[in-house]
Amino acid sequence: MAREWPIQCPRMIYVLTNLGFHNLRHLQFIRLDHNLIQALVERWCPLTNTFHLTIGEMTITLQDVQILLGLRIDGPAVVGRETVYHDPNDEQDVATFRMGSSQIESMLPLRWLRWTFYRESYDDLAPEIFLRHVRAYILFMIGCFLISDTSRSHVSLQWLPLLADVDSFSRMSIGGAVLAHLYRELCHATRPTRTYIAGCVTLLQVWSWERLYIGRPTLRVPQIIDLAGRPLGCRFVSFNKKKIFSYFTTN
Repeated sequence: MAREWPIQCPRMIYVLTNLGFHNLRHLQFIRLDHNLIQALVERWCPLTNTFHLTIGEMTITLQDVQILLGLRIDGPAVVGRETVYHDPNDEQDVATFRMGSSQIESMLPLRWLRWTFYRESYDDLAPEIFLRHVRAYILFMIGCFLISDTSRSHVSLQWLPLLADVDSFSRMSIGGAVLAHLYRELCHATRPTRTYIAGCVTLLQVWSWERLYIGRPTLRVPQIIDLAGRPLGCRFVSFNKKKIFSYFTTN
């Protein structure tokens, strides 16, 4: 679903760059290898939060999050609100753009966010309206890419109050929240009753490509110097990938 909101507008790119979220518009186009992800889940040990491999134990670290995704890993912790108050009569309320209805309590449909706020160009918007679109995009990426749940169709409104001040939110450790959520989802995915895995599985896949090389596609940008300041994960952004290996070893 993250591919359904491409960003090409220079005004939006400029703001997202200042906030540290501009690289998401590249990383969201990495195609997922579900067989590889499933194989990694089977190797995950909830007791140690590590992958048990034939070469030993390995895990994803905060440094990997910063280098692969370009997300901030220092700063205040990202903690969502347990309750979200919304005054429909307050035009300055951060939640005033919630005009749709949700089937899940305190959740917002991602498709409604996209249908309501996606535009090819944001240049003609007033500053207040434009900032609302920025909040909507970040909330959309949180729900379908960074801190997604198993539905991948809704996003929790607990993150919305944090976006009241996007500058303060950009100084928080969003990378730490992404990694912590992925750890928890990996632990949940090992349960026999769970069929799907949530969280930033793109981070899981790119980490495997960089560290294990199993199922790794040919690199579009083989040299790190060619990334022009983008995170390392952008090396794999391509629509035409050729795998070196088509399977994950189980020996």
